[in-house]
Amino acid sequence: MPAPNGGDGPVAPNGKGAHSILPQPYFFSLQFKPVAQGGKFLADHGVYFNGWNISQLNANVGGGYKNGSAYTNWALLGLNLDMQRIAGIPGGQMHFIIDDVAGQGRSWEYNASDWSWINTWGNHDGLQVREFTWDQELFNKHLFILAGRSNPKGGEFEGSELYCQFATFLCSSPTTFTIDGSSPSFTVSSWSARVLIKPTASTYIKGGIWEVEPWVRAKNHNGWPGPDWGFDKAEGEFIPVEAGYHTDFTTDKYPRAYSLGFTYDTSIYSDPLYNTEHQVYALAGGKAQPRRGRTTVYAQAQQMIWKPDPNDTRGLIVFGSANFLTSGDGTVRNGFVAGLFDWGPFRSRPRDYVGLVFQSYLWNRKVVHSMNASLQAEGYRNQWNSSETMMELNYGLNVAPGVMATPYFEYIWNPDQLASSRVLPNVKYAAQVGLMVNFEINPGLNLPELHRYRK
Repeated sequence: MPAPNGGDGPVAPNGKGAHSILPQPYFFSLQFKPVAQGGKFLADHGVYFNGWNISQLNANVGGGYKNGSAYTNWALLGLNLDMQRIAGIPGGQMHFIIDDVAGQGRSWEYNASDWSWINTWGNHDGLQVREFTWDQELFNKHLFILAGRSNPKGGEFEGSELYCQFATFLCSSPTTFTIDGSSPSFTVSSWSARVLIKPTASTYIKGGIWEVEPWVRAKNHNGWPGPDWGFDKAEGEFIPVEAGYHTDFTTDKYPRAYSLGFTYDTSIYSDPLYNTEHQVYALAGGKAQPRRGRTTVYAQAQQMIWKPDPNDTRGLIVFGSANFLTSGDGTVRNGFVAGLFDWGPFRSRPRDYVGLVFQSYLWNRKVVHSMNASLQAEGYRNQWNSSETMMELNYGLNVAPGVMATPYFEYIWNPDQLASSRVLPNVKYAAQVGLMVNFEINPGLNLPELHRYRK
């Protein structure tokens, strides 16, 4: 599907798929000819900029611990270099991206859910390096090798262009992908290598290895470039593998994407129940028992299922994913996502959208045991719920090229309270409303982009 923010522009007429035929009415435009001409001049010499700014205000209006609001801002600026134009290296690209997160994105102190956050939130505030890589295409676009500082999320593994159109709990991969592994937050990076093989234009197999480095959770990487850029702080590796099939509007009137994946995490993590003496930590205290090694499998699918005009790009998309813990003790035993995305719900506004998504976690039995022990330690007889479900409903209003304003409503069943030092009984729901405003500089300023392959 086209990027909902308008980043790829209208889909040109073609003989195999569909194409955009209706213009989007905008309230204003930030596109100015001198800026666009400057961008084209740089692109002609192999230099491309990209970036965005996401501002979000979120308010808990019912349930949870208390009413209150949280604000966060995520700004990103990237530099992409076409090394064929710059240095005569065929198929070579360099990517350098920095970002800055500020605000109170973790809103659990209001809604009581550790895993329902404002979607722009990373592990910490501060300036981070999100990517510093060499990207090499070989064998006529059948093999791509990416190496350097990068992140397995953000479209690399179990990703979808739909996920970050939702304001809470989903960007940029299903949350279970994050919870049951030690991959870095999607706002930061660690040393990595990824290989992408494309047997055909619509099929791919890819795998990678990422350094698990707790230091990247510190502000500004403990100073960039700082000690965390060495390999001596690593505590293991995160290894994902994925195979998939996908189409777009240039080849398919009803685009689809399917994938299967596997992850292996070799890093040390804390047992969710026992201390080093094999006693229940919530009752006996002490230090959590260290453990090593976790594996998961996942499946993902999305499909445009209905359109008012078979030759247009407007239509209804169904999507979903399922993640399963297959060894070790991750926090989530099984996680599920299911949703609908109506691209262009009104003929008069073909680049707006309506989104509805549900995400559920079935908690590891050890986590359930530990939380019940915490309730018992506080003198309660209540039982902690073994699952949590979140729902978001939103409307994306494409107010200008590259500018999307998205009001939303979120409802949480059984907030998990995992971040709280004291678990309370009878916290059964939370309700939140908010507004996300997303500005992307390429469509917003009419700047060219350097195409890169992720699948």
